[in-house]
Amino acid sequence: MMRLLIEPITPAEPGYIALKTESLTHHFNMLRRLEESWLRGENQFNAPGEKLLGAFLNGRLVGICGLNRDPFSQLPRAGRIRHLYISKAWRRAGIGKQLLTTVMADASIWFDFLNTHAPQAAHGFYHKMGFVPVIGESRVTHRLFCSV
Repeated sequence: MMRLLIEPITPAEPGYIALKTESLTHHFNMLRRLEESWLRGENQFNAPGEKLLGAFLNGRLVGICGLNRDPFSQLPRAGRIRHLYISKAWRRAGIGKQLLTTVMADASIWFDFLNTHAPQAAHGFYHKMGFVPVIGESRVTHRLFCSV
């Protein structure tokens, strides 16, 4: 039986390097950028309402997702889904949905809406999760309005 556990992580997590390496082979740079900004101290998901979570399947890191205050928005209650990546072997197994749902669980306490800048391959996923397409904002492809 598969056991999924979602909990806070950092790029120092065992298994992070393997997941980052996999993401790079599939031409996704989000985990490389996450690690670099973490190590520079620019983004460590430690402001109020922020979090970085990992999805562990039978103890193995298979997914990552973060929530930050949106650094590209002038609005103080704008959140941003960051660095969502699920291991290719585990996509379409519901892990991304569970991980994103957990990341967003209490977002309305801190944020009025959540932005993301998703690659084309993830547009359908975000649509199914209730995000709406955004046109005309260079760093936003989708937005979800938070309800209390």
